[in-house]
Amino acid sequence: MAHSVSGLELKYTSRTSWKAEVRCHGKLVAVAPVTWTKARHTKNHSQDVYQQVWFQHGDELEAHRTSNKPFIVAVAIAKDYNHHPHQFQEFQAVFEVVATGAICDEKSIETKVIRRLTSRDFDTATSQR
Repeated sequence: MAHSVSGLELKYTSRTSWKAEVRCHGKLVAVAPVTWTKARHTKNHSQDVYQQVWFQHGDELEAHRTSNKPFIVAVAIAKDYNHHPHQFQEFQAVFEVVATGAICDEKSIETKVIRRLTSRDFDTATSQR
């Protein structure tokens, strides 16, 4: 089942993939890691927002952790954060983030949120091609 967030269509691929398909006007624009709303925070009274992002595979985690290239994440809310593994309820946002280089645990890294994405971000990119 697809969900609409900020003009984008998102579909959770499966509980085992930890990914979501992100589409704009039916066109696939990204397959993004899914992260949880509870994993967002700020530091030292800064306006910068950080988002913890989980990866199923260590090689993918390390590639993103060591890269300075921005990537897209789909932010979701869980049905019950006390139940592990979390069960997906709905998508809340799509963010463009960049890794800070910090590891949160063996499955996740810290990223800095660059911006919240909407369909207009992809409409502009498509029209410039």
